[in-house]
Amino acid sequence: MFCSNYTLTSYPHSSVREDRSHVRWSGRTRNISSKLLALEYEILVLRKQMEQMFQEEQSFTAETVIEISSMLDLKINEYMKSQSMK
Repeated sequence: MFCSNYTLTSYPHSSVREDRSHVRWSGRTRNISSKLLALEYEILVLRKQMEQMFQEEQSFTAETVIEISSMLDLKINEYMKSQSMK
């Protein structure tokens, strides 16, 4: 299976959205709890680990890749639930 390399830029304390009145992007600082920041960091670390394991194993179905992916799913779900409670 082939997977092309990609890099996403992260801005841990900002969110970016499209301004509806203009065709440009604007950033704004977020007010975010330390728990959410910790979750964001855990998600980032797990994602990097999963990408690294994929590079080593060259397989999305390798046991280690699936384990990390499952942990990542749990953290993302936890993050999304805490966001919807706001």
